[in-house]
Amino acid sequence: MPDLPKVDLALTVACNGIFVVDVVFFSREEGIDVVLELGVFVLATTIAIIACKFVGPLLGRAFSTKASLEKSRNLRKFSDQSWQLFVHSLMAAYELKLLSDNQWEWWNDTRTLWNTPWQLNGQGCPSDLRRLYLMQLAIWYVTALSHKFIEAKHNDYFVMYGHHAATLGLVSLSYFNHWQPVGLLTLFVHDSSDIIVDVLKMVNYLGLDSSSGLFFAEILFAINLFTWAAARMYFFTVKVIRSTIAVDFFAPRWGDYPYTNHAIVSPQNACRVLLVILEFMHVYWYLLFIKILVKLVKGSDGHDAGREYEGSSDSEREDDAENEKSTSTKKSR
Repeated sequence: MPDLPKVDLALTVACNGIFVVDVVFFSREEGIDVVLELGVFVLATTIAIIACKFVGPLLGRAFSTKASLEKSRNLRKFSDQSWQLFVHSLMAAYELKLLSDNQWEWWNDTRTLWNTPWQLNGQGCPSDLRRLYLMQLAIWYVTALSHKFIEAKHNDYFVMYGHHAATLGLVSLSYFNHWQPVGLLTLFVHDSSDIIVDVLKMVNYLGLDSSSGLFFAEILFAINLFTWAAARMYFFTVKVIRSTIAVDFFAPRWGDYPYTNHAIVSPQNACRVLLVILEFMHVYWYLLFIKILVKLVKGSDGHDAGREYEGSSDSEREDDAENEKSTSTKKSR
């Protein structure tokens, strides 16, 4: 992982600053009750992380291979990923409920993303959709802090940290800009596609790949290549980004956004820029997946190939230090 302290500080300030601004805006626009609800979700997310990190090692030891258990970092990474799987699954299920309640109209006809009653009348969005936003803001804020201070740092540390900051900004802007329906689609695409990634990583940490005689990691990796491309590189572009483009921007018509009287520097364009930034991050991660695929084709097992994605981490350095200490102790004897 590169040493970029200024970038690290800027991203930390950005995540905390966005959250503080959100609290101020919610207190002014929605009232103190909404701020308290946001606080409850922050606390609930923190408790969920602690619970998953407690249960994670127990599950990891029960299902892990002996070779995987020899490296303590694998249980740590398994625990880190377990709470993300819990959160992504919970949020995807809630987002499915909201889309189902809407009879999937927003997904099937993206023109309807911009003509809901509360958008046309400048009113607040329905409470169930607002609750999704509050939960997501709490999750992404706590996730950003965990990513910075708790989890092992991988090759994509800064890309992931930037993803947290961009998502916090996008969720906030889309809510206060009355872009909640398109925000729902964005969150659904991300949370649903992350489930396969989470399971893939956890299986890899357990050592359930070709080296153990099982091919769970390789099978999930192949599935992820398809689901990631479909969700984040096709549907995210066609359903989300395209829908935010003004109807007369391209000829023939390509976008759905019905308003064209915004300044260049505006919340609307800020949302569009953040969506494009997220898409570039999706491409970055997919290229890493392709590099892993090349290693697998050349004969590497799933665990070793996965290093192309993660690289070295804090926990790996801890293991190396422990191994060196153990070796020196044996020599002294």
